[in-house]
Amino acid sequence: MMIEEKQISPKRFIYIFGMFVVSVISVFILAYGKKLLLDQALCLLALFFCYWVVFILSLIHQRKIGKFTYKDTTYRNLFLISTLSWLLMILTNNIPDLFGPVLLVGFLYVAVCDSSLSLASCIFMDLLYCFITGTNNYILYCYCILSIFGILFAYYLKENKNETRIINYLLILMIQFFVPFIFYVFTFGKVNLDRLNQFVVLALLYTVIIYFGFGVLVRFDQREEQIAYETFLDDEYSLIVDIMHFSIGEYFHARKVSDLARECAAQIGANELLAACGGLYYRIGILEGEPIVDNSIKIAQKNCLPREVVQILYEYKGINQHPLSPESAIVQMVDSVLTKVEAMRDEMDSSWNQEMLIYQTLNEYSNEGMYDDSNITMNQFLKIRNVLVMKGDLYDYRDNQ
Repeated sequence: MMIEEKQISPKRFIYIFGMFVVSVISVFILAYGKKLLLDQALCLLALFFCYWVVFILSLIHQRKIGKFTYKDTTYRNLFLISTLSWLLMILTNNIPDLFGPVLLVGFLYVAVCDSSLSLASCIFMDLLYCFITGTNNYILYCYCILSIFGILFAYYLKENKNETRIINYLLILMIQFFVPFIFYVFTFGKVNLDRLNQFVVLALLYTVIIYFGFGVLVRFDQREEQIAYETFLDDEYSLIVDIMHFSIGEYFHARKVSDLARECAAQIGANELLAACGGLYYRIGILEGEPIVDNSIKIAQKNCLPREVVQILYEYKGINQHPLSPESAIVQMVDSVLTKVEAMRDEMDSSWNQEMLIYQTLNEYSNEGMYDDSNITMNQFLKIRNVLVMKGDLYDYRDNQ
């Protein structure tokens, strides 16, 4: 079972409202530039409002179920991309037909959004733009096809981050040249050499922009996610301060779980920040008492922790569900070992006894099938266990209490 996010924070609501305002203003600017009557502009606004309601509902749903690419910075970045896309459409409003930057807009949306919402946004923008400008059907077909090709190709490049071969960008160049040129021939029934040269220049320009800009946008979105995790891991973050006030011993335990989980994740190539954040807040529900799992989820969602972290908290000790990810399994291993050795600390008189307890604890969970659904291989399990065994100073942090 995957945990869904239960709330939309005020900050995210502001970004949603901002996208709506920017879009409405953009529609009116385009309508005013094309001398549309007031009643026509209001009809467009009503049409746009219907689309917007459906779009936001889909946006919220897809984010809740974790289908957004970067779950915790999407609203802000989507607001920025939406604003930039409308700005592009306004600034290029007076260029010749078939020269619109719709391929660029598709790449912009895919950089921060999933493919289905990107496609819906771009196609609706194409329809709205062509309706406002009064262009013929061939131009509408051209823009829709460019949007589809652009989004599909952008998604391919995003999923294959190491694919930087020149052939990819030659294909983008061909798409940006041939699609508008073909529909120019359909529209005017002839080939114009001057226009052909213009299409070549335009295709080169858009391809160069995509080559240098798309990777920057994707890395920016990834960096935003990293910043969000680092904020949650900072000792000055409000939730961590609450843990300190509740119990300094609980804080040291949580911090130790976080640090060890991060180290274990690095050993097997898992998400280090996710493991560290999951370990830090694994027992956050203790602040409100039993039931710990329910209270952990409530606190995490209230503070807008990443959905993946909430999922780890739901899988706490395998009570509701065995770990479904390597990071969740790592956190469970580390917390179980630390908790058990902590409880028996006074009875252990050597590091050998500690090692035996670690072996026994993890082997028991493994034999019970605790990690069967976590996608951790036996080799990775042994690496994690070895990290814990080699940490002879597991509980030196207790001396700081």
